[in-house]
Amino acid sequence: MSNLFDLSKISRLVDSQHPARILVVDTNIIMNDPNLNDWSVKVDGQSFFVLSDTVVLELASLRQKKGSKERLDSSHKADIASKSLASIFGKGSITDGIPVKAGWVVCVPSPKKDKLDPELDQLKDIMDVFKRSDTKLLLLTRECHQLFRSTPVTLLTGDRDLYNIVQAQGVPCHLSSSFPIKGLKEAAAIAKPVDWDKELAEIQDKLAKNSIVVEATLTAQRSAPPWLTFLTGTKRFIIAEGRGVIRIGNEVRPFLWTIPSYPQTLEPRSSNDIEKITDLLPIHLDFFGEDTFDQDLFDAIADRLLDCTNLSFEEGKPTFQSPQSTMEILLYFEYLLREGMSKGALEKLRQEVKESEGLINYWTDWILNIEDEDERYACLEGLIEAINNFWEIDQTYTFSIIRGQEGRLPE
Repeated sequence: MSNLFDLSKISRLVDSQHPARILVVDTNIIMNDPNLNDWSVKVDGQSFFVLSDTVVLELASLRQKKGSKERLDSSHKADIASKSLASIFGKGSITDGIPVKAGWVVCVPSPKKDKLDPELDQLKDIMDVFKRSDTKLLLLTRECHQLFRSTPVTLLTGDRDLYNIVQAQGVPCHLSSSFPIKGLKEAAAIAKPVDWDKELAEIQDKLAKNSIVVEATLTAQRSAPPWLTFLTGTKRFIIAEGRGVIRIGNEVRPFLWTIPSYPQTLEPRSSNDIEKITDLLPIHLDFFGEDTFDQDLFDAIADRLLDCTNLSFEEGKPTFQSPQSTMEILLYFEYLLREGMSKGALEKLRQEVKESEGLINYWTDWILNIEDEDERYACLEGLIEAINNFWEIDQTYTFSIIRGQEGRLPE
């Protein structure tokens, strides 16, 4: 059995509280039902709700989404979920566990990069279709399932594609969009051992056979001309351009793409800026005049590329946001988690950064003042990884889409 995650604190909590079940919770669950005191299961006994620390970064990224009504709704949900988590985190140590109405919520830190990457490299096909964070959830579920053999462990998600893939292979997983959880099947988690290496290999094989591979290469990135910013009435933004190919079996289809992207900063932005942003075409895909292109596949490719206008905290997923923007927004989110949500938090942070003579100095002091060595390492590693995700010219981003499920890609 591999030992990627430090589950010692959960183990102590399990020994003292004897939960009826352990539920590893996906980010979309929190977004759909952010009040953790409302979380419950229609089965007797208390539940342990296990979160990965990547949930915090995923919500930070989703909060920055702009554009269509659907993307703005996602951003709004992520904002509410972030505030809810900040409220819960303030009640104790989330890594030791915090009691809620139906049991306990506990957060598991990510393994160090040198331990995690070899495991993720073996699951590349899963990461290409879903996300690094989803793949880490699978690994976390695996380790909880292997360690706590007397307690049912189930991955809880609202992502139908992820559920279909893992459930078909016998991995304990439950699909739900909101609480209370109904129809949770737990017996199999104890009575039927799961050969995780075999099941993950079969998931990989199935995805490889049923995936459409997309390769997108950035060829140019420049500031929008002054006349365009004048016409839109917004602050400056950049225009990213590139080329790509779609690989469906032996068939290869080329395309070109163009995306406008707005820098995300700590500086105030007027409501007029936000309204004008939505007036621009968020993305242009050119398949060289082909008019028989499947609309679901078109939309799926557009969504994956549009995600690159947001901050990225996942290795392998590039972003158009500059290192400066990444440092500013990541700092803001770290600040809220440490200091709590308040109306004047953003202005207070701006003033503190100014008094420290710049963002670099402030970040340096921030990291050095973290007392716990592991937390300090995780914060620094997360910052470096986020900055390194800036999409460079001639860099290619490769991702996959599940054949036949293009219209239902994960958030």
